[in-house]
Amino acid sequence: MLGEIFHIEKMMGACEKIIYFLLVNLFFWGSNLPLLLFFVFVGISQAETFLPLFLLCAIPAGPALCGVFFSMNRMLKGTEVSAWKDYWAGYKDGFLKKLGVAAIQAWMVGMFWTNIRFFTVQCPVFLLALLFILLFAVSLLMTPDLYLLASRYDMSIRDIWKGALVLCIGQPLLTFGNTAALAFVLMLLEVQAGICVLFVVSLYGFVVVFINQKIFRMLEAGTWRRKDQNNCI
Repeated sequence: MLGEIFHIEKMMGACEKIIYFLLVNLFFWGSNLPLLLFFVFVGISQAETFLPLFLLCAIPAGPALCGVFFSMNRMLKGTEVSAWKDYWAGYKDGFLKKLGVAAIQAWMVGMFWTNIRFFTVQCPVFLLALLFILLFAVSLLMTPDLYLLASRYDMSIRDIWKGALVLCIGQPLLTFGNTAALAFVLMLLEVQAGICVLFVVSLYGFVVVFINQKIFRMLEAGTWRRKDQNNCI
């Protein structure tokens, strides 16, 4: 009898986690209606053609990704309250700052991509093309670090960018892990899009938070904790 009760409790706990993942994923897309509408009516394949519009639609994804990371961090720690409360707390806290980080990243991605096209097609200059390709790659690879920092610490926009750059370049294994996590969820989305779309963002957020938890524990045990100890989650 006790074994059956224990088994039922484990099943209920697993169902709660699945529902938590599902709801956080739903809240993310609900916070990104412009991007969702772009995918539906324009299509991701047309992103380059309508790059300024695509990047503008993608800006709200910054605070939304912070909400996902905040929620997944709480779930890993076992301190989650509810999917909505956790997501909303991570989304709204410092909203304008997170939006500013996303806007700067969108501007950088657009600028670097425009220069890549210019120095590879219109006026071919190999060294300049290579430089902007590297800058473009770094601006994308910094994405998890940017919004992990924005979701965990009360930092200025400048400090968020500096910290993300240090993590991206100074921790190549973590950068590779973050990139592999994105590639993995995209692969799942390609294989089973109908089911994976319900969990893809939550799954990505969980894997990224899990991969980076060790480095953030080290940071919180050192200088960053003394500076922002009241703001760590």
